[in-house]
Amino acid sequence: MSYTVSHFEIRTRDTGALEKFYTEVLGFRVTDRGELRGRELVFMSHSPEEHHQIVLIPTEATAPGSGIGHVAFRVDSLEEVRRVYERVRHLPHAKPEPVSHGNTWSVYFRDPEDNRIEIFTQTPWHAEQPCRFEVDYDSPDAALEEATLAKTRTLKGFAGHEEWKDEFEKRFATST
Repeated sequence: MSYTVSHFEIRTRDTGALEKFYTEVLGFRVTDRGELRGRELVFMSHSPEEHHQIVLIPTEATAPGSGIGHVAFRVDSLEEVRRVYERVRHLPHAKPEPVSHGNTWSVYFRDPEDNRIEIFTQTPWHAEQPCRFEVDYDSPDAALEEATLAKTRTLKGFAGHEEWKDEFEKRFATST
């Protein structure tokens, strides 16, 4: 059995601002709206396979923000990570953090209500976690890949992603 991310509930003090951010900056589509206990919920998705990946639920203005540490979304390529980075890098609230975990290229940033988001794609490598180092998304792909590999090679547990995945599947099969 494997688990994939389906959706996140984000409590919001300004539904309109978050809806605008997720639709205009990240390209989500509103799939539904509905009322529950007098509050209008907004459902959004990027995937036709998922009715919603995010649901916005209004909360009182004095209530604390989201209790979510961060919401992570996998994308298919480094190019897509770079595109999101370009969209958020100049937003005053976003505070983007371009990083690698050895096994991913990621950009972390904040939405208008300070919820933390990660957009990432897989690298060809693996390193034991936690692992985090800054990367330069302004550098060409070849230079970024070379720098990431050079750093990741020095980390504990370095392996090719497929090698790590095969080993993990073997360990997982014997532990179930």
